[in-house]
Amino acid sequence: MNDILTRYTSEVEATIQTILGETTPFLQGVVRYHFGWVDQTFQPSRQGRGKMLRPTLHLLVFEALTGGYQAALPVAAALEMIHNFSLLHDDIEDDGRERRGQATAWTIWGMPRVLNVGDFLFTMAFKAIYQLDHKHFSSEQILAVAKLMAEASVALTEGQDLDINFEHLTAVSPDMYFNMVSKKTGALIEAAILAGARLGTTDETTIKNYHEFAHHLGIAFQIQDDILGIWGDTAKTGKSVKDDLRQKKKTLPVIYTLSQAKGAQAKQLADCYANTEPLTDVQIEFVRGCLDASKAQAYTRHMAMQYRDQAFTALHRIKLANEAQTALETIAKYLVDREK
Repeated sequence: MNDILTRYTSEVEATIQTILGETTPFLQGVVRYHFGWVDQTFQPSRQGRGKMLRPTLHLLVFEALTGGYQAALPVAAALEMIHNFSLLHDDIEDDGRERRGQATAWTIWGMPRVLNVGDFLFTMAFKAIYQLDHKHFSSEQILAVAKLMAEASVALTEGQDLDINFEHLTAVSPDMYFNMVSKKTGALIEAAILAGARLGTTDETTIKNYHEFAHHLGIAFQIQDDILGIWGDTAKTGKSVKDDLRQKKKTLPVIYTLSQAKGAQAKQLADCYANTEPLTDVQIEFVRGCLDASKAQAYTRHMAMQYRDQAFTALHRIKLANEAQTALETIAKYLVDREK
């Protein structure tokens, strides 16, 4: 799995470095810190690096369809920059103080400057897209990819807004949840896979199947993230298992448990989520007991498997037999089975 996830890393990172160009040292430094390339003093480091999942999915699809990947590197770089712009802002919005095992950027350099760094990354992502070579791609293809990225960016910010709003709602239905995660998490995964397909083929049936694969995979990925947010190993995830519960995030396990609780337990659980104050450690332990009693982990895992199976059904309709397509299936399985 590590070989697949690092397959394109050095070239994607080099592409990002080139796109960042000769901007101010501070902007460069914070971006590099957030990516895990340097430490707080802007000296070289390898701690806190992300998985580069979205660029990898994008390049695997493009390579499966064309036999190569270098021509699509600008979009891979754009995807990683958009993803990390959203993380920089999310950490502020969620009061997140640790990511990937290190302090979040805003806790070091403050909200105003890090918000601006996020804006910078977002803008540079669209600059990257227009570095696609017209020798390889038509103007229509490049415009289609730019549109995909813009739509995904709108969706992920809408999804974040829904997620924040859910913290203050007493009743969140599964349908509301799936709509939220298909935007907050799924939109950029869909864009990654669909952009690879759009650049790699003009066959609409193939593109449709990749799109369906991406949609279901994005939801399965977020459901697994919900599991790790409550039952994961902090040493592996780099995130406290109390954070999501403390912030009253309406993740799928919590939504399910709220719907299953009865009697006095239901009232006490509802009371925990009835105000805007973060949960205390005592309340967190009570909610954990409710999650265990409702068998929320088993239910959530079952839902992740359902979406994964639907993703594979769509993927298997694409009759490609090559190394990149096989790697794409491997990474899809990993995303729903991962421990970090």
